[in-house]
Amino acid sequence: MWHALRTPFKGFAGEKTQVEIRKGSNSRSIMKKLRLAGVLRDDFVPLLYMMAVRRGESLKAGVYEFTNPLPPADVLDKLIRGDVVLRSVTIREGLDRFAVGQLMAAEGFGKSSEWRKLTSDPELVKDLDPRAESLEGYLYPDTYKLSPGTAPSAIIKKMVENFRSHYGGELALIATGLDVHDTVTLASIVETEAQLPAERPLVASVYLNRTRFNMPLQADPTVIYAMKLDNRWNGNIRREDLKRDSPYNTYARKGFPPGPIANPGLPSLRAASAPASTSFLYFVSKNDGSHVFASSLAEHNRNVQIYQKSRNSSNVERRTQNAEPGK
Repeated sequence: MWHALRTPFKGFAGEKTQVEIRKGSNSRSIMKKLRLAGVLRDDFVPLLYMMAVRRGESLKAGVYEFTNPLPPADVLDKLIRGDVVLRSVTIREGLDRFAVGQLMAAEGFGKSSEWRKLTSDPELVKDLDPRAESLEGYLYPDTYKLSPGTAPSAIIKKMVENFRSHYGGELALIATGLDVHDTVTLASIVETEAQLPAERPLVASVYLNRTRFNMPLQADPTVIYAMKLDNRWNGNIRREDLKRDSPYNTYARKGFPPGPIANPGLPSLRAASAPASTSFLYFVSKNDGSHVFASSLAEHNRNVQIYQKSRNSSNVERRTQNAEPGK
């Protein structure tokens, strides 16, 4: 028996094989699965070993990868440790909860409809943000290493915990007078508007200045988000969309939208927590990823003429503040 447990074995073709152990599987069925996969020579001796020597220890669920020949005792050690294959999934900054759900579903972690339902419940952040209407803004962008089969609810909890760990400390000391809800909302708009890290505090200052002057924010990403909520987003914003009544339409309504419109990363959260001190009220894209800022409408209109001459008049491109406030 000892010889059988310590003799390496590899009965599968190719360089590697993966075996999924489902939650709730008993030891007998696991041994059989490993034998059929060519990881174990037989299932009787390993099963006897588990019952007689490793009694009280459990074989953990997950996906396991095997490459080199292994003795059965080492195979069982691997399953007892839970040395599973982890899949890396990167959530980039600026994705909204719908896009996060679609990406996770494409990676095999649940269905997008399940993600949409679960992320619509704000319970996980109610202590942090009592005004939250969903988990939008709190699904922290990062690279997550996940075991295949991990439930969406567990992943969502991990993402929210990641947000909490990054939001603490410096960001908890909000210098703008905004609460957590409005800070994350502002950060989400900054994330979707500014590509260059150096410009994010400037963009944040523009939106704060607009609220102080009771001007509409006129942020296109908020209109896009309103369209996504209504399942109407097809990749284009038209002029009639800017007039559509929605609490997320910052052309039609003044002030911040009801909540975040995307999940911001740390630089945008920092920018919203500590925006630059400026008199800027406008900015327009220079078509190279950067923007030019202005404090007056006349100056802004000159910038628009310089950088946006070829803009299509029938479709509103995804641009920044380039219209007269309230127009």
